[in-house]
Amino acid sequence: MKPAIKACLILSVAIFMAGCGETKTRKEINRRKAELKEHQATELKRAQEELRVTDSLLQLANMELETLQKQVDADKSALKATAEQLTLLTRTRMKRDSIRTQFEALGMKIRYIRQKQKEMQDKEQ
Repeated sequence: MKPAIKACLILSVAIFMAGCGETKTRKEINRRKAELKEHQATELKRAQEELRVTDSLLQLANMELETLQKQVDADKSALKATAEQLTLLTRTRMKRDSIRTQFEALGMKIRYIRQKQKEMQDKEQ
């Protein structure tokens, strides 16, 4: 067989195969994309729920810290503040800061997931 005829035959077979629909690889890619979309949606919902709970905890911790701070300030001005009160105040502040850090991390996670979803949506269009 002549090389030109052989190349033409190979090219026509390749075009025919490409036009016959999805290949096995393309099906796998599309399946993984669909799974990724589903995973992102699930993870977004879970993170939003966790953020809602964390927000409630943060509000409680802020109120507790504010109340304790007023009590300690009053006792300090009356020179009655104890080491236990000051330690409790510091631990409460640390707890509040920890919850705030978790809250901020969840917020960043949600923004990241939304950004990736938007990027995927833009690629599809």
